Amino acid sequence: MVKKIWFLLIIGLISFTLAACGDSESTGKVPAENETNEDNENKSSAERQLEWAEEQENENDEGDKTDARIAAEESGEWEEADFGKIKVAGVGYNDEVGIDGTDSPGKALELGPVKLHIDSLTVIDIEPDEDNKEYLFDGKDKVKAVIIDMQVENTSDDDIEFYPNQSILVTDTGEQVESDMLLMGEAGGEFFGKVKKEGQTWWILKDSEKDIKTIKMIISPPHSADEWEDLAEEKRLEFEVLSFEEAKKRDGE
Repeated sequence: MVKKIWFLLIIGLISFTLAACGDSESTGKVPAENETNEDNENKSSAERQLEWAEEQENENDEGDKTDARIAAEESGEWEEADFGKIKVAGVGYNDEVGIDGTDSPGKALELGPVKLHIDSLTVIDIEPDEDNKEYLFDGKDKVKAVIIDMQVENTSDDDIEFYPNQSILVTDTGEQVESDMLLMGEAGGEFFGKVKKEGQTWWILKDSEKDIKTIKMIISPPHSADEWEDLAEEKRLEFEVLSFEEAKKRDGE
């Protein structure tokens, strides 16, 4: 589970860095080996990226990995080019969405016609490079952020609106935060019929020092696009947050 989160973070940061640099020709996605394979075409890009990352993991034993890669997997700390220094400060767990410390598939939340998959919740400490410090983080030398990877599917033919990427997070340290406008990702918005979306969303915390033990995620229900009628109830999820070392022990790594 911890390695899966590590891969998702790396992939998300690569995609984000390319987008932030305005690279319209690059997507940050690793191309599938056989784009014409029907099964592969039905998978989301996040699933394809994760499979690619796991294939690299399986193809390389410990002796083939770089020292930096081994150190990052062991410590949860690394330096990302064109972004800054990153440390995994916490890993979120919630049985209802299937984040339980195993590699079993996640569980979809059904909110009316919508299926919402939450693939991971991670708390990270960042020491951004100079460019990103000014552009993204209001000149702060150190930042603590919550990152959630999500996949959303409208299973109906109706047009709806749903914004899980604008959910409110409440921490046990007393913060109530909204997602960052520049780092909101694409897992939300208008769904014109049977549409799937996915993305990585960031919530920037005000306090970069306090350790977080629990996070409550408050998700507003989807509503019809024409009459603004709620199609489900509000959903609240409670995540237990463990340190990187605690998460490794829980996952048996």
